[in-house]
Amino acid sequence: MKNMSKHHKDIRPGFTIFELLVVLAIIGILRHQRANRAAMVIAADLQNAFAVAARQREPVRIQADATTRSYQFIDRKSGSVLRIRTFYGDTSEYRLTKLIFTPATIDVFPSGISSSAVTVDLANGDYGKTISASTAGFIRVSH
Repeated sequence: MKNMSKHHKDIRPGFTIFELLVVLAIIGILRHQRANRAAMVIAADLQNAFAVAARQREPVRIQADATTRSYQFIDRKSGSVLRIRTFYGDTSEYRLTKLIFTPATIDVFPSGISSSAVTVDLANGDYGKTISASTAGFIRVSH
């Protein structure tokens, strides 16, 4: 019994280096996964903006806000908001640390052409993605 109690005194509470590395690896994987999913959602939304403009035969405005890491689609004629998407905060599954549209506002016309090509830079921690959309609506996702 004495040996067992002495043995328990030698054990210190805490984490091993291996356990810490596993936790860091999991956090890194989650960041990559969130950024990749966000990139796919944004690319699909951009494609959808071109489709909505053509279907409604009315221009659609995409307006982004880097501070709130969100964007919205607005019917240019009526001013009504068609969609709002947020990538920041506890309510968002993506929790991006960066979402920047350049330019911050573009118009998509029913002809399938936008007022400007757009580049979207997003990141979760140190892992980022870039989405490019041409004026003709061709979307590309890259690192």
